[in-house]
Amino acid sequence: MLGFKRSSRLSRILGPILLSLALASVLGSAPVPPPPGADPQERLHALKISGNKTLKTQQIKEDLATLKPRRWFWKKRPVFRPDELDDAVERLKALYRRNGFYHTQVTFKVKESPSGLVDISINIEEGPSIKVTGVDIQVEPSPVSPALAPLKAQHPLKPGDRFTEEAYESLKRVYLSYLGDNGYPRAKVTGQISLDDRLNTAQIRIKVVPGVLCYFGEVRIKGQVEAPERLIRRQILFKPGQKFSFKKIYDSQQKIYGLDLFKSVALTPEEVPEKITRIPILVAVQERKKKSLKLGLGYGDEDEFRVRMLMRYRNLFGGGRMFDVDAKYSRLEYRLTAGIINPQVFTTSYDLVLQTGVVRRYLPGFTDKAFFTQERLEKDLFWKFRLYFGHGLEFSRPFNIPTETLILLTTTEAGKTYRASMFIWGFKQDTTDNPVDPRRGGRISLTGEVAPDFFGSDLQFASSVLDIRRYLRLGKSDFVLATRVKYGVIQPIEGTTEIPIFRRFFSGGIDSVRGYGLDLLGPRNRSGNPVGGESVLEGSVEARIPLYQQFRGVIFLDAGNVFLKIKDTDPGQLKYAAGVGLRYQTFFGPLGVDFGFPLNRIDPRRDDPFRVHFTIGQAF
Repeated sequence: MLGFKRSSRLSRILGPILLSLALASVLGSAPVPPPPGADPQERLHALKISGNKTLKTQQIKEDLATLKPRRWFWKKRPVFRPDELDDAVERLKALYRRNGFYHTQVTFKVKESPSGLVDISINIEEGPSIKVTGVDIQVEPSPVSPALAPLKAQHPLKPGDRFTEEAYESLKRVYLSYLGDNGYPRAKVTGQISLDDRLNTAQIRIKVVPGVLCYFGEVRIKGQVEAPERLIRRQILFKPGQKFSFKKIYDSQQKIYGLDLFKSVALTPEEVPEKITRIPILVAVQERKKKSLKLGLGYGDEDEFRVRMLMRYRNLFGGGRMFDVDAKYSRLEYRLTAGIINPQVFTTSYDLVLQTGVVRRYLPGFTDKAFFTQERLEKDLFWKFRLYFGHGLEFSRPFNIPTETLILLTTTEAGKTYRASMFIWGFKQDTTDNPVDPRRGGRISLTGEVAPDFFGSDLQFASSVLDIRRYLRLGKSDFVLATRVKYGVIQPIEGTTEIPIFRRFFSGGIDSVRGYGLDLLGPRNRSGNPVGGESVLEGSVEARIPLYQQFRGVIFLDAGNVFLKIKDTDPGQLKYAAGVGLRYQTFFGPLGVDFGFPLNRIDPRRDDPFRVHFTIGQAF
């Protein structure tokens, strides 16, 4: 009994102690729950890349898609998962291998903060790169051998270059694209790389099998369309019997899209036996909706808020005709135009364009209202040039003209309605890759107007304007060099001795010389209001530089001036402006701000020392 009592007493003493120790052990090994509202996951705070010399930091970060810190402060930081680091290291090594580095070492450090934020530092030792020691091109003989020797100058990989997989694939495409555009659609181009990662060398062998020379065959059009088939065929840039060319197929597709009649256009070479050298082309089209309405909003520091509406009715009365109503409003002008485009009028190669409209302008030197009509014929020429000629009729009435201006322009009458009946003509070419934000190609425009007395014009004059714009993208970068030159003249003829103010040239502002106010270049009256001139000369050079993601910087030099008489035109009298700007790329075009500084002001007492311009879209 005594032993039992002792054991029972001991158990009563040790039992609670052992239970407490067991509970403490269990609770101590379990994680402590976070306080209410706390984020239980670690979040990525920053990613730092160091040691890279050849590849840009931004390129490396884009490849590490799972390790991207947040870009904007209002977005939640991404969750950090430690197992993603090993995957990131392998991706980085693969990235460097694709760019010719087979000995790259990648290490990383992880720094955790008590708040649950993680900073990652990745260090890269690139090591030696693989150099190309030779490029051997082997061409299999064919019945009609293509001339491939000139392509050697286009090789993206040459002996001594760093080997990259992208350049290797581009090398094969040089031959495949050339053959496909010059009659060899069945060509095959294969390659072999002899790579020595001990000597860090690569020997490249390319085998070219041209196949047989092929030609375009019959063109068939498929699809239920109301537009006439001849309208589609006119846009096709090849004919049966001509050498096959994938480029001509692509360009023809773009021209058919340019009709704005079809939402889907596909040109497909049909399958034929290997022995057949004439390849038929199937053109499959699907029409767009007949009616469409587009609205556009914008802002500029000169015209302020602007709005535009374009209503289009397609295939009016058949024949592919277009009917447009275009309305535009801003602080500087409002404009309403309506027009009809009748393609291939009377089954010819000319398009008939009929247009009419009203416009009212509120400019620094005057205000005017005008009603106009135009009837012109347009025709596509070689090298993407388009010719037009026809007749224009315009009734214009200027008013709100300062007295000092009327003293200088003695034949200009405020409130008088001027009638101009004129012959109009022009050549235009557009080879740009993007109408809103061009990076390659250019635009050329040469237009003219002649209003003689026998046309019934009480204002007789002859005018012409040449405008040339070029865009050059440097290599594969987003660096774009843009240039522009404009020269315009207007000359009174017959009974007219002086050009009235509403027909004169003006310059200055965001669309011409950005260091000066709107229309403030050239002759002015005693109060400083512009009076315009008979000739204008302008030029611009602009560098558009990629900065970060959608941001681009701009550095520009503008020049221009307006001359009272054509004989006074003197490039030595040009006014210059230099400046910088910033662009942010959006889906509807670049948002921009420019700071322009006049380098040789006309009147330092009146002219601003700098101008700030806000706008949507490029300056030119």
